[in-house]
Amino acid sequence: MSTRIILVRHAETPGSLERRFTGATDVHLTAAGLEQAAALGRRLKDVAIDAVHVSPLTRCRQTAEAVTSHTGHEAEVTDDLRECHFGILENYTLDEALSEHGNKMIEWFGNEDACPPDGETWVEVGERLNAWLVRTAQDHKDRTVLAVTHGGPVLWLTRHITGAPHSAMAVFDIDPASVTLFQQRNESWRLRLFNDTSHLADPLREHGAARSNLPA
Repeated sequence: MSTRIILVRHAETPGSLERRFTGATDVHLTAAGLEQAAALGRRLKDVAIDAVHVSPLTRCRQTAEAVTSHTGHEAEVTDDLRECHFGILENYTLDEALSEHGNKMIEWFGNEDACPPDGETWVEVGERLNAWLVRTAQDHKDRTVLAVTHGGPVLWLTRHITGAPHSAMAVFDIDPASVTLFQQRNESWRLRLFNDTSHLADPLREHGAARSNLPA
């Protein structure tokens, strides 16, 4: 027996399409995002899911609805799964952030203990995500939990279970409506599937799923 955590990044939003640090800003899915969520729901409709956890932000709740409409589960809103708050960088593109705050960007994003003014550090994000992971594994031992969340949490959790350094978060790529699978056996986590978008398009083709490695 094993415990499985299926992590899903929400489907496309205007922020992910334009590669913006959407963070704590509440936005809806685009029309294409709703189609991606529907494809995700079809992908997961026959998976034996025991519980569904979802970030409180609308884009995640819309994505989760496309899955729960097939499974019949009611999603549990889980505040720990919300995206990192990017403070004064909220809704900036990377180019805009570099243009206005270039002298501070390396410090903010190269150091887990630093953050933009009014924002959240990755240490703080990690504390709540790790608490959720430990609690969920205990409460749903030998079951499967689907978590609909954001790019940042999927990046941090993947880095956490693989023991990768903070810099790996700039290397891992998390697409909208993608699926990542963790499996726990004998208290050890394994990464079984990562950033899978085969339900959207052939991931080997250049113009498959919409791509953005900015947390949103």
